[in-house]
Amino acid sequence: MAQRGRVKEERSDPELFRESLHRYRREILDLYEHDLRAGQSSNDEGTEDIVDRANNAYSRELMFQLTGAERDQLIQIEEAIRRLDDGSFGICSNCGETIGDRRLEALPWARYCIDCQERDERGLLDD
Repeated sequence: MAQRGRVKEERSDPELFRESLHRYRREILDLYEHDLRAGQSSNDEGTEDIVDRANNAYSRELMFQLTGAERDQLIQIEEAIRRLDDGSFGICSNCGETIGDRRLEALPWARYCIDCQERDERGLLDD
């Protein structure tokens, strides 16, 4: 007799996700260090023209805004590493269902399954 319902998929090795998360973490930290050095090097000293000073200030502000998004992603990555450590990695933080490996391969820091992520994006998830 054929079994009805979902076919249980074999889970990927959690250590592969850990390696991926650490690689993303290192990339973000490298970008942050690059942006920090660039921001420090774009100095207003010696610039007499008000337009040049405004452009330099805008460039510095833009670099720091970009690092804000990187900082948010870094927090999500570190939370995913903690979930790997405590055994809750790959489990939706909202409904408790398993997050599919394909989703985790694409986004290893995912907190939610696809359904809950869609609900969160529509503002329908209580967190």
